This record gives sequence, structure tokens and C-alpha cells, in this order.
Amino acid sequence: MKEKSRKRLFGGIVIAACGLLLAGCNSFCSDSDVSNFMYGYDTVNTTFFNSKEEGIDYIRTKFATLKTVDKNAVTDTKEIKILQKIDGAPSATVKEVLLTSENQDSLFGEFGNLYYFKKTTLRMDEVSKTEKDGKKQSVDFTIGISEFTQSLITSAENAGITTPSAKYFEEMDLKFVENVLKTAKDSSNEKLRNISKDTLTYENLYGYKYDDYKTYLVNGSNDKELLNLMKYGDGADYLGRNNALLAQFGSIKFSNNEDAKDYYKTVVAWGDELVKEGKLESNDLPTSSYLAAYKQGLSQKVNALQTCITVEDGFYGNVSTDELNNTVKVEGKQGSNFYEGWGQAFAKHGFLEGLLVYPIATLIENLSHGMGMNGVGQILAVLIVTVIVRLLFMLVSLPATISQQKMQYLQPELAKLQAKYPNSKENQYEKQKMAQAQMALYKKNHVHPMLSLLMIPIQFPVFICVWNAMRGSASLSSDAVLGLRLSDTIWGVLSNVNGWPGIPGWWTALVLIILMSAAQILSMFIPNILNKKRMKAVAKTGVNPAQDQNNKTMKITQWIMTIFIVIMGFTLPSAMGVYWFAGALFSIAQTVIMHFIFKAKYSKKG
Repeated sequence: MKEKSRKRLFGGIVIAACGLLLAGCNSFCSDSDVSNFMYGYDTVNTTFFNSKEEGIDYIRTKFATLKTVDKNAVTDTKEIKILQKIDGAPSATVKEVLLTSENQDSLFGEFGNLYYFKKTTLRMDEVSKTEKDGKKQSVDFTIGISEFTQSLITSAENAGITTPSAKYFEEMDLKFVENVLKTAKDSSNEKLRNISKDTLTYENLYGYKYDDYKTYLVNGSNDKELLNLMKYGDGADYLGRNNALLAQFGSIKFSNNEDAKDYYKTVVAWGDELVKEGKLESNDLPTSSYLAAYKQGLSQKVNALQTCITVEDGFYGNVSTDELNNTVKVEGKQGSNFYEGWGQAFAKHGFLEGLLVYPIATLIENLSHGMGMNGVGQILAVLIVTVIVRLLFMLVSLPATISQQKMQYLQPELAKLQAKYPNSKENQYEKQKMAQAQMALYKKNHVHPMLSLLMIPIQFPVFICVWNAMRGSASLSSDAVLGLRLSDTIWGVLSNVNGWPGIPGWWTALVLIILMSAAQILSMFIPNILNKKRMKAVAKTGVNPAQDQNNKTMKITQWIMTIFIVIMGFTLPSAMGVYWFAGALFSIAQTVIMHFIFKAKYSKKG
């Protein structure tokens, strides 16, 4: 087999092996994690309040904070209308009924001491930011239903699929809350354990006060102090969202059958129970087609889950644009100590996951928590891990690096051999003699030409493991730096132009991909720049066609690798962009240092 064919075969094997490694990467998400993420996407539809007055106030506040609404046009005197279906008419035909103090009670149901919204669509006239025929457009707002469910219903109706009745969503949520209360009785949290249906409050469910939530709706996440108070609480006065009933026990909606991994078993069972209890009719339940669409829509969101490696139980993730409710509970994977978790990583997930993925992710987790978990802490953790990984890889690849540097300084000697055997390309005898002389020269100077090639099968698996560690690190999916989360892909951020140019993180993602790309290209050209003067001296001595061909091949390979990294930088988590940027700077520093070390060494010899 010719040398070129062998190189192609070797390259093909390496690429295929890396593809298999990439496809075989395992998620560290447990069944409990999956259930929690499912609830994070498909939350309770019903919104509860301590009083009807709070509910009506919520409606006005919500209208005023919709992105499509002119906030200045929403006042307390604006008319809100209830859209009601007309009996006997097509489902799309509705009538508008002005919301008054007399009919507002029709919006609410009662659950213990709480009031909740029934599924209703409301309309406010002439408050839209967009205008048609010189007039502002009315805006609709549906209450008593979650964003995920509303999207699913719309998709199902467009596909001609019959959707469940409004009564179904209402009764399912009431049954859900009742089961949450039952589950809480067995918990270790005393504040939640003694709550009953008759003593349940808004604060118990959500962990914060309605007035604070209203402030959050109006101001967004600008008030970080209030946001942290609402999320984490302060002990006596606040539970905090993360300690509240829904956040702690919401996953029971998707508690699965351990054998069949059926995360939807409970949802189906609750519907059947409600029919037996006489609270629903059979035709209120989801059809098989709707249930299939529901499972598909939710499964698409959770099938790609990776961000589940964390040391201790905590709230992580990014399941919503709502910063208050964007995290879910994730199980700690360390066990009683690091070594127990490490052993489980080998046993449950695979060799590379145990050898590299879990230790790297655990290091990121500990560093992130140790440095503040505020976005900057995660950035610093990635940078430190990058330096550690590159230092370890530098030690492993040091013989290959030294060998490659020596080859550069042997170019004059190689050129002399080419001059001595000018017909080596056509003459078999001269070709053999030159090869023998070249190998003797390499042996004398302890040069191993194949070492650089042999580093590739090591480099790619390490890259894949680092990628999986950063993709699996739960901390990287929480908090943001200048609006950019390290678990977000750069392309995912840049492709979202809704609201541009003021999108949080958009410019951060753009600057990151530019810096990363520039650093990668610079790291590729630095060796050529440093060797340019040296190669001029070689050219005066003679030419080496074989080496020229190798240089051309190397340049092509470098360009392919650089383009590959830039493209992957768009599609992989932003943490990998930080890793590659820092890695490129590390590579530049290493190249410059090695260059001057060998320059000084060979200058003395000369």
C-alpha cells in the first residue's frame, strides 16, 4: 500500500473512531433528573392566588408586560373582554363580553383557601405595538394554561387533532396539587410537611409573595437582590421558589415505571382516576393522537438532556426564558464522596465517561461553586480546566512537539540530502539511498516523524471527553456572563434575532466566536511566521520536494482543522468556545517558547 493511501486510511479510521466515540457519549441524567426537567417544561397550567383581587391585578399586570403590547396604553381604565365560544357555532367563533365586577367570578375556581384561573382567553383593545390601517391592534392573552400546553394545543388544532377539554386541564392540575401535598407529608422539610389543602397559601406553592412577583413581572430580572430572595429565600420570612411545593415535588407528575421507563404513566393514570371519580367524562380526556403529539413534543425537549453532572442536589438548567423559573432540581452524582461517584461513572456510563468526563465535570462543578456561581465563576472554572487539560496534554505530547521542532531545524541537512540525490523521485536506487540517509539523520538527532500523527488518536478522544464534561456540567447551565450562558450554543444565541440588537447575550456570543476564530487562525500562522526566516536559509541551500509536499499537506490539514473548530464553535456549548479560545492562546505561548528555546540551542551548535 502506498504511503498516501496509508495516511488516508489512517485518517479515515481516526475520524470513524471519533464519530463512534461522539455517538456513544452517555448522559449522566438520572430518572429523577428527567422527571424534573419534564416538569420544568410542562409545568402546572393553573395559576393560583390568595384572593380574586390578586388574580385580576395579575391580569392587568400581565397584559402590560407582554412583548407585543404598548405598555403606555395599558391603564386601570382600559377595557378587558372575555372571549366566549358561541353555542352551536364553529369553535373559532367567539363573542366578546366586557370583564366586569359582576362576571369576573366566572374566571375563578376555588381550591381550599386559594382561587385559580379557569382556562379563558381575554382581549384588550388597541394596545398592540403594531398598527393596521392607522389603528393599534387588540391583544389576546390566555389564562389558566401554560405556554407549553398552549403551543401544543395550537399545533394539534392545526394538524386536525382533537384536543382535551378545558375541564381536563383544570381537574388534572387540582389532582396534581393534591398529590403534591400528599408527597410533601413524607418530606424532611417541616415547613412543607404540615401543609394541608385548607391551610395551603400562594407562598407555600410558589415560595414568594404575590406583591414581589408583581414587581418581578414589571422590572424583570434587573433587581437581582429581589430575584435571589424569591429564588432562594431568607429562612424565616421566605421559602424561596426552590424550596416551595411545586419546585420540590413537581416531578411526581412524571414519576416513571422503573421497568418500562414510562414517564407518562402517572399522567394517563390520573385522567382515568378523574373519570372514575365522576369529575371528567371520557371525551374530556386526550385522544391517542393528542397524547402521541404531547409525548413527542415533550420528549424532543428532554431527549437531548446532558447538564446533569453536579456534586450536590441543587437547581440547575435553563428550561425557560423566565429567570425566576428557569431551573429544575438535579440530583448530585458524587454520592458520599468523589471516589464513589467516580466508580459509578465507570459502572453506569462507560470507560471514557469514568476516566475523563466525570473527573473534568466534577472539577468544573467544584471550581464554579468555589468561585461564586455568578457567571464569572463558571468562566474562571472553564479557563482553569483548560489550562490543566492543556498542560497535561502538553506533557503527553512533548516528545512529538520536540521531534517536530527538531525536524524544522534539520531542513538544511535534508536539503543537502536532496541535492546529493537529485533524481530520488524518479530513480529507485537514489530514492532508497536518500530514505536510508534521511532515517540515519533522524535517528542521530532523535527525531520520530510519526509521533505527531500518533498524537491524533489521543487528542480527539480528549477533546470529546472535555466537550462532554462541559456539556454535562450542571453549573454551566446556570447564571450568565453579559447575558450568555455557557451551556447555550453560540449559533442558538446569534440565530435568535427577535428583539435585536438589545438581546441579552447576543453581542457576547458574537464577540466570543470572533475572538475564538481569530485566536485559532493566529495559533495556526504563528509557527509559519516564526519559521519564515529560517526557511529562507534553507532555500539557499537547496530544495526538498518531499518536504515541500509535506508542508503543503500540513497547511491544508491546519486549515481544515481550523475551519472545523470554528464551525463546531458555533454548534457546541459556549463553554467550548471559551475552551478553544484559551487553548489557542496556550498553544501560541507554547509555540513561541519552544521556538526560542530551540533557536538558542541550535544557534550555539551553529
